[in-house]
Amino acid sequence: MLNNNPLYNLSTSESKPSLNRKRALGIYYTPPEAALIMARWAITHHTNKVLEPSFGGCAMLTAAVTVYESLGTQNPSSQLYGFDVDNKAFEYLARMNLKNENGHFQKKDFLKSSANDIRVDAVLANPPFVSYHRLNNAQRILTNKLRQRYLPELPKLASLWVYFILHSMAFLRNGGRMAFVLPNAIGHADYAQPLLSFLQTRFKDIQLIHVSEQLFIQEGASERITLLLMKDYYCDDTHHPSNLHHSYVSSINELASLMSNTETKKFNLSIKDSAQIALDNLNEKLTQLGSIANVKIGEVVGDIKFFVRSIPQWQALGISKRDLVPILTKSTQLIGLDAPSATHENLVSFLLHTNRKRVKAITEYLDSYPIESLQNNKTLLNRPQWYECSYETNADAFIGSITHDYPRISLNQGLISASNAFYKIILTGSLEAKRWLPLLSLSTPTRLSAEILGRVRGSGGIKLEPSDVRKLSIPTVFPNISDEDFNSLRNAINKLVISKEFDAANQIVDSELYIKTGLVDANTMSKLRTLRLELTSLRK
Repeated sequence: MLNNNPLYNLSTSESKPSLNRKRALGIYYTPPEAALIMARWAITHHTNKVLEPSFGGCAMLTAAVTVYESLGTQNPSSQLYGFDVDNKAFEYLARMNLKNENGHFQKKDFLKSSANDIRVDAVLANPPFVSYHRLNNAQRILTNKLRQRYLPELPKLASLWVYFILHSMAFLRNGGRMAFVLPNAIGHADYAQPLLSFLQTRFKDIQLIHVSEQLFIQEGASERITLLLMKDYYCDDTHHPSNLHHSYVSSINELASLMSNTETKKFNLSIKDSAQIALDNLNEKLTQLGSIANVKIGEVVGDIKFFVRSIPQWQALGISKRDLVPILTKSTQLIGLDAPSATHENLVSFLLHTNRKRVKAITEYLDSYPIESLQNNKTLLNRPQWYECSYETNADAFIGSITHDYPRISLNQGLISASNAFYKIILTGSLEAKRWLPLLSLSTPTRLSAEILGRVRGSGGIKLEPSDVRKLSIPTVFPNISDEDFNSLRNAINKLVISKEFDAANQIVDSELYIKTGLVDANTMSKLRTLRLELTSLRK
């Protein structure tokens, strides 16, 4: 029904900027269904004035017009305000037949604008998803000025969309509402907490709705989003900080159902909160991985495509095996419970690692590295010798920084190293734990803690930081079984992992590690497993 409205087709027009250009600008046009849901929440009266600070494909404005018409508004153009720097945005605006005689829509960087006498009842926004590291110098200077003006305690590395939130508040009337489409970094980034704490002093009610469905697939992007809904704005901080409510939905349809209830009731305790409470109730039976191991980032190669290749590729360049060392660079190189060794040339990659720079083939290869690329690569420039990467094989095991199926831990039996796509687990306590590490990662408590700690990525995977890995839940004691019985168990689990039968492996490991040892009873484990499955389903 929405898709039959010609206005909504503007957001999928063939005349949009190229995907590469849009990604550079952080442009992801809002799906019309999501825009309409947000507009219905934000616009509460036919006289409301609305600001869209970066109107882009006009999905938000289109949705606002639809809501205005349903409320009987005669001239929506007079109640809408907007900013954008993209010519295409104004082409869309013209096709919508929204008049701009009063100059409400300005071709200007919103962050350079002044509110003056503009005061709106609602802000509807899908600001650019641009990280600090992608900002140019002029943008960094501008955002730093805004940071000093609005929230000096905000970390300097905050993304561009943060400043759209802060600056929008200057245009908002007391009692007003704001509805933003944001990347899910709002729920976990270092700069998110001071931002949310500040917003809690300015709005009576704040809701974060985390959506696991990928809404920007048509844009060639994998970003997952969170909706930030705030109402009852106060321009000062005289009232008591409000509560922050979280909710998790899997799809737009579920979002519509949830939003219809936001005015009448608060969200229930989130699944993550319930899962954390369930693990906390087992605090005497569980400990953290960090209690028995250090976790360090893998080798920072600097340029994987240049320094890491397969043996045949290196040999074609005239570079011999004696100048190469094995290194893990991607999760697809992992098959069973163990990381591959140097003998698995079809699985493992090889890093150029040598002191023999004067060997002709190596000299010629290093000389082929583009000067411009070298000058723009801080990792390489900060090395004593730009081409010399660190390489240590002391890790007992590896765990990927991003995981999809489970937080896979692989034993380093072959004494190799890994790139910074992985973290190194180096045991500090009993070596008895080493043989159990891969099995631990299949267990429900470890998997559940990873779901709680990890940040959902666009691909549906979860990102773990080294500090998160150290907090993964493991049992306080390990089963006392013979080497023969352990090897039999390990072989069975290894076969299941190779076959990708992770749930079957999970149930066997739970039984051996927790249920048979009496650490956790079967009923409790079943509840933990249900919580884990719910969290996993939300991100996939």
